[in-house]
Amino acid sequence: MSTTSSAVLVEPRRIDLRTFPLPEIGPDAALVRVEATGICGSDWAPYNGTWMTELPPLILGHEVVGEVVAIGPEATKRWGATEGDRVVVEESVPCNACRLCRTGRYHMCDPLHNKVGLRYGLTPVDLAPHLWGGFGEYMYVHPRSIVHRMSRSVPVEQAPLFIPLSNGIRWVERDGGTRVGDTVVIFGPGQHGLGCVIGARLAGAGTIIMVGTGHDADRLAVAKELGAHHVVNTEDAPVAEQVAALTNGELADVVVEVTSNAPGVLRDAVDCAGIGATVVVAGIREMQPATNFAPDAMLFKELTLKGVYGHDYLSVRRAITLIESGTEPLDKLCTHTFSLNDVDHALRTLGGEGDAGAIHITVVPGG
Repeated sequence: MSTTSSAVLVEPRRIDLRTFPLPEIGPDAALVRVEATGICGSDWAPYNGTWMTELPPLILGHEVVGEVVAIGPEATKRWGATEGDRVVVEESVPCNACRLCRTGRYHMCDPLHNKVGLRYGLTPVDLAPHLWGGFGEYMYVHPRSIVHRMSRSVPVEQAPLFIPLSNGIRWVERDGGTRVGDTVVIFGPGQHGLGCVIGARLAGAGTIIMVGTGHDADRLAVAKELGAHHVVNTEDAPVAEQVAALTNGELADVVVEVTSNAPGVLRDAVDCAGIGATVVVAGIREMQPATNFAPDAMLFKELTLKGVYGHDYLSVRRAITLIESGTEPLDKLCTHTFSLNDVDHALRTLGGEGDAGAIHITVVPGG
């Protein structure tokens, strides 16, 4: 076989299946046969045409798990992988030379920040060798990629969870500074919010509270199964009042806000934070301003407000180890699987326009 198929975002809300030549692999690169690619919440905005509108045509998908089918000798030395291994590939392809890379933020070396690094799922197909996203049969692995091996014992639908789990681990523990016994409040019971529940439990949080809406009943139930001590419905009463009642008025030590397009949630997050707390902002609002947010609340509580963007090498390694252990009920997160021909429907399901009840969605090219 000398060609391969990928689902290409040609323009907003239009996915075409296109054929590309399989590239020749040099001594320091690799080619993977995609086994599965998870759909991230951040895939919705490019698909919907509200973010990164200058990039299409491109192949979306950056929660990529695949089998190495070709690899050069230098790449084998660098990644410790050989043909036949299952690997996961981080979405950032850092340049390893800019200020971001040299100061430990290699995951931010991408077109969004400095136009130097590359990023799987957000690199136009016009750039050879074209295969820059996971929604395809094969993906090219650039020499500067960050690659991790993963056991074949992991069910294919669970393997892409390395992204939401690594994000949850990093955001709660490293960025939020969660310590043993802390109270952690998480806004948004999507795949990343549920990853934060696991991250909070691993960090030793004493009380974990998940916040959702009346439409999130199934997701809130999953949060409880993953270790949340309490779930809060925003429609029952003001969230801060409910959190205060659950914490004897002390509120939260760490608040993680992981909602999408909810401009009023930042105020709720700050209201739920106790004195000296850290508020971690991870939800994407597609550049919408926060509403009803009063910065004075941060001043009088001496809060730390911290934005976060993705994961790092250590959090990905910890996520992979956790997934491989088989100790978590991760099957509860894996609600939908689609074939390569159904990528458009899969993306609309992510956006609430397709199948109901989605938490984590996986595209399996051979499915």
